[in-house]
Amino acid sequence: MLARFILAGLALVAGTDAAQADGGTLVIVGGGLDPANAEIYGALLAARPEGAPAIAIIPAASGEAGASSRAATRALERHGAMPEDIVTVRLAMVDDPGTPDVDESTWAGNAHDPAEIAAVERAGAIWFLGGDQARIIATLLEADGRDTPMLAAIRRRLAAGAVVGGTSAGAAIMSEGMIGQGDSLGALLANAGGEPLELTRGLGFLKGALVDQHFGERARLGRLAVAITDPDQPQRIGLGIDEDTALIVSLGDGRAQVKGRGYVTLLDARTAQRTPGQRIGIAGLRLGLAGAGDRIDLAEPGVTPAAVRKPTAGREYVERPLLAGGGMAYGDQSLAGVVGEGLLDNAAASVTERHSFAGLEGVTYRFAKTGAARGWWGRDAQGRARYTIEGVAFDITPITLAIRKATD
Repeated sequence: MLARFILAGLALVAGTDAAQADGGTLVIVGGGLDPANAEIYGALLAARPEGAPAIAIIPAASGEAGASSRAATRALERHGAMPEDIVTVRLAMVDDPGTPDVDESTWAGNAHDPAEIAAVERAGAIWFLGGDQARIIATLLEADGRDTPMLAAIRRRLAAGAVVGGTSAGAAIMSEGMIGQGDSLGALLANAGGEPLELTRGLGFLKGALVDQHFGERARLGRLAVAITDPDQPQRIGLGIDEDTALIVSLGDGRAQVKGRGYVTLLDARTAQRTPGQRIGIAGLRLGLAGAGDRIDLAEPGVTPAAVRKPTAGREYVERPLLAGGGMAYGDQSLAGVVGEGLLDNAAASVTERHSFAGLEGVTYRFAKTGAARGWWGRDAQGRARYTIEGVAFDITPITLAIRKATD
């Protein structure tokens, strides 16, 4: 089987009694959050509504709930949170071996505990830690898919203007659908031996898009493409967030801004076509890339560059064809390198390709300039050079390889 999809209950999201958030903010972090990242922590703290300074840390995903909560508390205090405003919500499924005096696994049912729910109801910021996203779902949803009292309280706070944020697993839960596991080759090639894609239900704080995390670092472009073209998964917009990077979403107007050191990839499959079978091919995807300071419109999906970035067209940095390759001997494999410098910032290129394979089966990623494709480049106030990319055509094609040792 190419992938194992767990989609039962996904349609129930629309049927919950939760209100659609009007004035709240989401801070969605792709994992690997540096405790010194003032941009992201500052955005989380600044988004708290006036008169609601309290911060509720939810460590449900973590296998070390005590240690991870203490680390998060130190980071928040480092960036200006007052110690008396920070509380750890006792919600977890796994005992932390580093706290022999506390068995955190006894917290699994606390989404019904009035004292723990009260901590959420007072919070101006609710912060989900990383770990295993399935644990968050298991603790905050009832067995029949309905909201627990604590999740209902979180939704009410978000609708009232609070900020809900999360990193790693805490990012995966944000959308209505959720990627539970999988890698790109495991999702695209049934016989690759990778980890197959698993789709299940998220918490639905973000409507209309599917979130993926640890994105560039774990080469998850292929798995996100498969996820947003799955016929049983309704979201056709994907957001891939790199580590130490956040997408700050204003739910009132559907606009978002990127902060942090990496990129957010915007993948649009609304007009894509997918070839079913043991080896999936996908044509007609559109790809964008946004760095710190760039904005993403989620209502009409698109990327707007920060003012510091200037168009690459007419002032391209590269003026020679690049090899179409892959593997460890090849150069920069990041999207910024392949699509930014290799395509939109290259006067000699109209198409660029990269190949990935396991054994004799593989895929080609093909990126092409279109009439709508645009690129920008520039350095921000911190001196970070970043590309902004909009409207690049992206296709995935299955390939078969024949590898033999050279004889001459």
